[in-house]
Amino acid sequence: MDMPGNDASSIAGMLAGGAQVCVFSSGRGTPLGSPIAPVIKITGNAGTWAAMEDNIDFNASPVITADKMPKELADDLYGMLLSVCSGKLTKAEALGFTETAVMRACNFV
Repeated sequence: MDMPGNDASSIAGMLAGGAQVCVFSSGRGTPLGSPIAPVIKITGNAGTWAAMEDNIDFNASPVITADKMPKELADDLYGMLLSVCSGKLTKAEALGFTETAVMRACNFV
């Protein structure tokens, strides 16, 4: 999707576009969720995972360090997605982080 770069607006854009669950990549660990649908936060940054494990749902850094193969990590993420779709709370939901924003300004002149 062509969406704004602001995290809360990006998630709102994905959900407005029809997403039922959002898998949101975050390098620095944005601890946000949505009141509309679950947001699975994923990072490939091992430092972010170490500092924000309480807020990030999925650590993708093992594929960078060659501790896991991409297929294995993809299967793990798919399993998490199925669990969330079946009612498991994301960390944002468990912590009560629910934000939303709507982009108001045009992106053109």
